[in-house]
Amino acid sequence: MTTADDHWPATLQRVVATLDFELAPGAKAETRAKLRLDVSELPALINLAVHAAIELDKRVAAGDGDPPVDRKAVLVRKDLSRALIDGVNPMFVTGYAAAYRLELARILWAGIADAPRRRLEELARPAPPAGS
Repeated sequence: MTTADDHWPATLQRVVATLDFELAPGAKAETRAKLRLDVSELPALINLAVHAAIELDKRVAAGDGDPPVDRKAVLVRKDLSRALIDGVNPMFVTGYAAAYRLELARILWAGIADAPRRRLEELARPAPPAGS
């Protein structure tokens, strides 16, 4: 039996495919997510999912253990970051990025499965600054 939300796992894989990862400029070597293409013309809910994925990436990067972030996602992201920082062959970086995108889609779905629209709105809000 199918439901109205059965499309979300595949949709979220497409959403995270719009992300690329780069080293942030500055002295501290940090990896950050960026958009590979303009998403402003996408439907509002998909655009919201893209921004939720970027915010979720920030939580994974911080090692935030709050659900839906889990240890596996943190470790896969660290592998990607190490590959970018160490200047690994771009072909391998592509593989690390693909593995991380799959993890990001998985934890994004885990976080929104019970109420996709409402949860996406919650996840897309920027996290409050640390210490506030």
